Amino acid sequence: MSEKRITVDYLARCEGETGLDIVVGADGKVKDAKVVVFEPPRFFEGFLVGRRYDEVNEIVSRICGICPTPHQLSAVQAIERAMGVEISEQTVDLRKLLALSQWIQSHALHVYMLAAPDYAGFGSVIPMAGVPELLPVVGRALKLKRLGNDLTVAVGGREVHPLTVTVGGFTKIPEKAVLEGIKERLIAAKEDAYETVKLAKVLFDGGLKRGAPNFVRECEHVAINDPNQYAINDGRLVSTMGLNVPNWEYPKVIIEKHVPHSNAKHAIIEGRDSFLVGPLARFNLNFDQLSADAKAAAKEIGFAPGNFNPYANIMARGVELVHSIDESIEIINKLQYKHEVPSYEVKAGESYAVTEAARGICCHGYRVDKYGIVEKGDIVAPTARNVYNMEKDFYELVPMLLNEPDDEITLKCEMLIRSYDPCYSCATHAIKVNLHRLSE
Repeated sequence: MSEKRITVDYLARCEGETGLDIVVGADGKVKDAKVVVFEPPRFFEGFLVGRRYDEVNEIVSRICGICPTPHQLSAVQAIERAMGVEISEQTVDLRKLLALSQWIQSHALHVYMLAAPDYAGFGSVIPMAGVPELLPVVGRALKLKRLGNDLTVAVGGREVHPLTVTVGGFTKIPEKAVLEGIKERLIAAKEDAYETVKLAKVLFDGGLKRGAPNFVRECEHVAINDPNQYAINDGRLVSTMGLNVPNWEYPKVIIEKHVPHSNAKHAIIEGRDSFLVGPLARFNLNFDQLSADAKAAAKEIGFAPGNFNPYANIMARGVELVHSIDESIEIINKLQYKHEVPSYEVKAGESYAVTEAARGICCHGYRVDKYGIVEKGDIVAPTARNVYNMEKDFYELVPMLLNEPDDEITLKCEMLIRSYDPCYSCATHAIKVNLHRLSE
């Protein structure tokens, strides 16, 4: 056979700028695979130095317009640990509710608008709405996305870059009547969440046009874990290969290195190799802590822990959608709506924190002086944890696809990238792939 080269020149309509370059030799083996992230450095860690401790979470939410909340929550928890600030149970609950709201809107966005068109054979979600039998599916997507956004507004003050999170608590407690109204919508949305799980399985199996490749690569999966709950804002950092450390020790166990072809660092577990973070990792590591209905939904579609096909992220997102709705209802039912004024002493310290963004672990760390002025910052988004693992996937995936037409090879490479839901490629069909056949 002749050599093949898959190149992604530019990924438009996405958060960040990146490309893909894969070279397959005449022997059918991948000679090189690079995810080329050429997004210019944004220097958040640099310009946080010299800012006040209570400005940090507001600033870092601007890192991302899709998942500002996990950046806020990781940052505020790192600052609180650094200064020894204790928070109330109500604050813990409200922060979890805010994080769950982001999972609801993000998972709905991904399953229906970023992934489904590929599996259903459309260029985007818009022409899907023009097919009568698919119009209700698109309507379900919009309804779930709106529900997640409205819950974010109720707790955080606005849909993007929430306003109410602060060191020690919240600047404003949500109104009971508003959350009770959203609770009724959450209860009604359970059926839509179940249908999302079923749809994810249909898509994965190829029930509309094409399915996911039967691709299994047993890389290390990493997430935070709490034996008493499905971890989202706190827990120990664990993995499928035995990692188990306090999450604030992540700089000791996750090693990053610069690579010439990318402005995103490559990450490995110390002494090991690349790893995967996100919904599938959480599902594999924390299945027992899912809500009863979420576990039942997974069982109904035959989806069980121990799955190492990255395309299965779509099913994990559906299951987490059911769980997010269940836990949001539970939190709203127990809230006391007490007005609380944060009380703490500003002092020097350094610490780190990890939360679970929709697409994986979000890591922040800070050192502040005795006046609460930031002296050092460390910020690592989930996509930066996954980018090296994507490259490793291509070495095993592409040889499996070589008997397929060129357009299918390129599309399934796109689908692999989208299965991770990276911030730089979150717009469906934003990847322009050119496949070149080179002479031997």
